[in-house]
Amino acid sequence: MKEPLDARFYIAPMLESDLAAVVELERLARLSRWGYDGYRTELLHNPLAVMLVVRGQSPFLRRSIYGFLAGRVQLSARHDGRELHIANIAVYPEVQRQGLGRRLLREALYTGRLYGATTAFLEVRQSNHGAQALYASLGFVTTAHKRNFYTDPPEDGLLMELTL
Repeated sequence: MKEPLDARFYIAPMLESDLAAVVELERLARLSRWGYDGYRTELLHNPLAVMLVVRGQSPFLRRSIYGFLAGRVQLSARHDGRELHIANIAVYPEVQRQGLGRRLLREALYTGRLYGATTAFLEVRQSNHGAQALYASLGFVTTAHKRNFYTDPPEDGLLMELTL
């Protein structure tokens, strides 16, 4: 299924000037906490970081960003070669279900391939059925159940993987 491209938004590399907005959305979405310094360190010091944001086009611009994805390509402990770890992804509630998360993921997967990754993985809350459906629609499959993986609130997680 191919959704129509929403020209009001575009995917761009994350900039240091985006970090305050990224941390705000991280808090709102109750993601695993990286915090300002964590994102900044990854952005400025990891050449294999995959750090993306969703920006809005004028005259639609009300926020500096509408979503973000943070990940990295790393050596795999489970597979030969490199893997893309998608650590955090979020989109503001008012623009959810408009294909922005899918666009962030597709761009991250493309970038991961360019950086030499042969697999991609992420963790997702067991109760987050919407995200699980999105990931499955892109080809991710559940490969493990991680008991008590999340805190605040405590919850099991699912490990999902994709061969690139």
